[in-house]
Amino acid sequence: MKSKIRVSQQEKSQLRKAELIDATLQVIAREGVSAATVRSISEQANVTQGLIRYHFTNKDELITAAYEKHMTDLIDLAAHSTSDRRCSNAKARLAMFVRASVIPPVVDTQVLAIWAGFFQLLFHNEPMRESHKKTYHLLRRHIQTLIADVLEEEKRTTSEAELRILSIACNAILDGIWIEGGIIPEEFGQNELIDTVINAVSAIIQTDLTPHRD
Repeated sequence: MKSKIRVSQQEKSQLRKAELIDATLQVIAREGVSAATVRSISEQANVTQGLIRYHFTNKDELITAAYEKHMTDLIDLAAHSTSDRRCSNAKARLAMFVRASVIPPVVDTQVLAIWAGFFQLLFHNEPMRESHKKTYHLLRRHIQTLIADVLEEEKRTTSEAELRILSIACNAILDGIWIEGGIIPEEFGQNELIDTVINAVSAIIQTDLTPHRD
């Protein structure tokens, strides 16, 4: 019985922390990172400031947790595309992931604005830098796995070092298009970002991914 109570309390605590993180992201989306004070977050979440301090050591810890969730959610959104029934082979999975990375809801003005608000902290806050590294490595490892599957499917031999270079290059392409697509979406025609990123990744890994795009 005591064990069940402890688990229930832990789950309740995790749920409360998730709600506080969501409230933090809502404040940042509306007013920017500088406005995300303990007071404004508590008002958004409709809780006391003491409850925030109970779950998080300080505001920086909460901001870091919010950043990590924001970035992890974006990666999960793109990664979810690879479970589509059309992803019958490795090339299709990579193409769908790349496509999902440059269209809404991943590419979105507000999503990018939240990220931009966090960006300035990455240069001065070590926990934020570590959080950024964590999500960067998560994304790059996912891309690397998708690329490795494609090369294996094509019976092409490659080393871990080569896969690392390919994943770094593909990640950089996705990052650049994500930023421009979020800042100035009106500059790009229908499917232009998709065509651009599919062609770029195809060139990097020397495999034609275009037949697998809608």
